[in-house]
Amino acid sequence: MKSSGGRGKGNPGNSQGGCEEEWARFGLRVRELREAAGLSVGDLSTREVCEGSTVQRIEKGDTDVPLYLAEYLDRRLKAQGSLVNAWARTKLNTHLATGGRPHELDYSASALREFHPGAFPPDLQSHDYATALAQASGTEKRSTLGNRTSILKVVLNESVVRARVGGDKVMREQLGRIVTSMRGGGLCLQIIPADIAEHPCPMGPFRLLSLGPVYTVAHLISPCGDGQLISRPDEVRSFSDLFEDLRGAALSVSESLDLVTEVYESLKPRDEQKAITSGDQGEGPLSTLGMDRYTRH
Repeated sequence: MKSSGGRGKGNPGNSQGGCEEEWARFGLRVRELREAAGLSVGDLSTREVCEGSTVQRIEKGDTDVPLYLAEYLDRRLKAQGSLVNAWARTKLNTHLATGGRPHELDYSASALREFHPGAFPPDLQSHDYATALAQASGTEKRSTLGNRTSILKVVLNESVVRARVGGDKVMREQLGRIVTSMRGGGLCLQIIPADIAEHPCPMGPFRLLSLGPVYTVAHLISPCGDGQLISRPDEVRSFSDLFEDLRGAALSVSESLDLVTEVYESLKPRDEQKAITSGDQGEGPLSTLGMDRYTRH
């Protein structure tokens, strides 16, 4: 299955009906597992995670189930990942049926892997960096998704780190965010050196979104529009293999952190560099910038 950029143009009523059928099948699976386990709806309800009325709506197919609830039910029903896989299949099918945009799947992904050859990905961009990048490329600034808890692994070309998007001050803030996130364990970032003999991927940026233990989709990013979503298993495996090739060609995470830190330090104003040399480092931006949105794998 493939989904190119825009929203679907099919009959909205048919799409809606198909989505309801998908969630009804998922709900039936939940009820079958619950009954097989000898549990009541009340046994699955907790004030912190899931109320009994929510379980009832799920079993009737009356609600779009978020990932955390699918994971909770999978654990409680001892489904060993099969329920999360059923959820991932339902989520993907309903997304494609309604012509959803690829980035809308980000909230449903438990892990993301991204390769960006020319810029930091949108969710890692500072406001000024994103604005300068949009002005330079003549495109609209892409909005970020805010907080999410996905595992995030990113591979970049060295040129991304050494570019001067928006000037030294803007780039310094951008690199400061990256260093802070990497040091805090919130980002697994690797950089492919500029002098590498043979680059594994001369193509443009792409992303891999893991929706369940056996459900991953690839998103080919386009400079204009939403790009293309790929869900065929053989094609997704090819992109997964390519991402591992990119990681193999890149510096380690610790070496990449050293490189980003080195470039960041080189962008400090001369008076601040002199203060650091004299031992008066102060707190500095790396102690005040925070990007703890992600959990590290």
